Amino acid sequence: MTRTPSTSRRAKKVATRRGFTFLEAILGLALLGILGGAIFAVLGYAWRIEIEARQTLAAAEIANRVLISYIDDPTSPEKLPETIAYEQVDYRWSIDVAPTIIRDAFPGARTSRDGLPATQEALESMELVTVTAWLDDGTSLSAAPGRTPTVRLERVINPFQYRGNDTLERLLQSPERQRQLLMQMSGIEGGGS
Repeated sequence: MTRTPSTSRRAKKVATRRGFTFLEAILGLALLGILGGAIFAVLGYAWRIEIEARQTLAAAEIANRVLISYIDDPTSPEKLPETIAYEQVDYRWSIDVAPTIIRDAFPGARTSRDGLPATQEALESMELVTVTAWLDDGTSLSAAPGRTPTVRLERVINPFQYRGNDTLERLLQSPERQRQLLMQMSGIEGGGS
């Protein structure tokens, strides 16, 4: 028959094992510091990504507004400021308009009523409008797009397309817009200025 140790001896053994040594405490604190530093680094990175995503989205909103303004009135970008504020941050923008022609990949496949190849005059008066918007953070890097959050929108526009009653009313009220439209329709160069 085996004897079990008394409870007082067992209690003494357990009591001596409950404490930490100084080295164990230092190692535990070091591991806790490393873990905390890693967590804060990940949170900081996620925060920076969130801010950059919001700035890119704001640049997209500015570019979209400038593009819609141009579609509604081709002279409106001239009236816009060089920088546009959005959520207490300034954004720069630029617009480039270039004539473009859409060519038929199979011109012989489509013919007019008289049997001759159909011309696509409407597709020969298109414009490629490119609007670029970027964050102006006040540094020299933000003088040109690409170094700060940047968005570039491109759209092919038919200048003769009906855009709604409000655009038509503004056209009828503005002799300058009527002149520009007539110059574009007649194919006279330099009708935009």
